[in-house]
Amino acid sequence: MLSNQQQALVQAIQQLDLDQVQHLLAEGLDPNFIDPEQGPPVSMICDGLFVWWEQICEAYEAGSALSEQEKQQNLQVYLAILDALIAAKANLHLWDSEELYGPLWDAASSACAPVVQRLLDEKVDPNTRDEEGLTILSSISQLFFDCDFDEIDWTQALPEERATLELLRQHGAKMSKELAA
Repeated sequence: MLSNQQQALVQAIQQLDLDQVQHLLAEGLDPNFIDPEQGPPVSMICDGLFVWWEQICEAYEAGSALSEQEKQQNLQVYLAILDALIAAKANLHLWDSEELYGPLWDAASSACAPVVQRLLDEKVDPNTRDEEGLTILSSISQLFFDCDFDEIDWTQALPEERATLELLRQHGAKMSKELAA
């Protein structure tokens, strides 16, 4: 059972209420707890990036892609909440039983290179594997393109997808078959 403060943090993250997140963390709330439904707070904010990614995809589909400034502006609250959690010593490796990879996979699956970069800067391992033995690079390549990283037709990739996968690769992410060799 979550405490009132923990419930308030969960709600603040869901509502992207940066002021409330910062207030609760400044009062000394430890962000290293697991909500039975949604996992740890750091996973909640990274999983929430899907809303940001959906807006970008919908704009592409409508033929009116968002500008880089619009994308960054929409992303700022996510980055600020993540930074607040990191400053409060959130364990970026804490996953619940439903998580395959944790926050790094969540950020990568939303093609959010800035959050992927932030997590990699905090030394999150890009080569964790799921129960099927897939690394993040292989899993995200499959998710986006139904093939492994080395088989991607980049002409079919959105700029955010390519940037995210190449960022993982630049930081040592391997395909599952590379680690099996």
